[in-house]
Amino acid sequence: MGKKRHDHGADGLPLDALFRLNAGRSLTFDDLIILPRYVEEPPAEVDLRTGIGPKLTLGPIVSSPMDRVTEWRTAVRMALNGCVGVLHINLSPDEAAKQVRKVKRFQMGFIYEPLCGRATDTVADARAVKHDHGFSTVLVTEDGSPASRLLGIVTRTCIDFETDASRPLREVMIPREKLAMREARDVPTLEHVRKVFRSDPSLAKLPVLNADGSVHALVIRRDVAQSEYPDAAIDCNRQLRVAAAVTTHPEDDERVKMLLDAGCDLLVIDSSQGGTGFAVARIRQIRSLAPEVPVIAGNIVSPAQAGPLIEAGANALRIGMGPGSICITQEQYGLGRGQSRAIHAASGVSVPTVADGGIRHIGDMVKSLACGASFVMVGRYIAGCDETPSPLIEDNGRKYKLYRGMGS
Repeated sequence: MGKKRHDHGADGLPLDALFRLNAGRSLTFDDLIILPRYVEEPPAEVDLRTGIGPKLTLGPIVSSPMDRVTEWRTAVRMALNGCVGVLHINLSPDEAAKQVRKVKRFQMGFIYEPLCGRATDTVADARAVKHDHGFSTVLVTEDGSPASRLLGIVTRTCIDFETDASRPLREVMIPREKLAMREARDVPTLEHVRKVFRSDPSLAKLPVLNADGSVHALVIRRDVAQSEYPDAAIDCNRQLRVAAAVTTHPEDDERVKMLLDAGCDLLVIDSSQGGTGFAVARIRQIRSLAPEVPVIAGNIVSPAQAGPLIEAGANALRIGMGPGSICITQEQYGLGRGQSRAIHAASGVSVPTVADGGIRHIGDMVKSLACGASFVMVGRYIAGCDETPSPLIEDNGRKYKLYRGMGS
């Protein structure tokens, strides 16, 4: 026999009955309050992860593709905690692809495409790596590619106090003969790598070489230690998951290709009115290039908008038009729907939904999930965090971060 369930919510209204009773009314989060029931299950047994497509499962919070909310640092922190961040569309296609790579490189078991340079490259070139990529390690090889023989390694400590920026890397690098290295056959898994680091506490970076002396991979102690995040959203290579936004405009055809080439795990079509033929065309383009990469389409507020998007191949849908804290869509254009009504209206579609907009408190997240959403997209809610790209402002001893809306 199963456990007897004690239902003390009989004096409340089931969700479907609530919306039937209020047919024609555009209900928002503030119009709802959830009546709790008796609970026996401990919180640790609750799993809110949802699959998007056959190979991607994520926690319930997604950071919004806004230019004051999500760039690579936000995306890293989201992924470490089992969720995903969506890089915004105000980045150039080239910069967006670079940021995807930064996230993928941040926590890697084996970095199979480490940045390499030639011995004739300069200290200035090495310093530019930090600016462009967010890390400082450069492997020096014979022809500047991983496919050639390793000569040495340049780290931040090699160039910190170097006053001559034109000095070649061969003069400042740690040469091959002074490096701790392993052949790929000797460290086939991260567990083997952990044993190496455990045996040498001073070892920070471990080049892994092929039999011919070329670079197979690079492993960094910090990355291996951070791989202990038990709920991190990672791929089969133990690389963090990352998403990026694309528009429906033709000029973003190239952006899509560059993001896919960089290893983006999820594409989000960023459109205020997502139920259009332009969105369908974008989904089909992505499907033709990468059938396995999940796509979130939207934004929509009705099942009628959802059908063509799902038929074209959308794996999930963003729900919400105008509920954001500083969104003017409903006031200026008279378009949209109360967010709780929109989420519930879309809950019957055949793909997961993302509640986007109007999240001010944890209670709004709970209401979104209760109304049928699988994910909650947050912008203002996390905009003040250290990892967001917004500049920090100090005024009378208090610190602030700028936040603004974005037209998609």
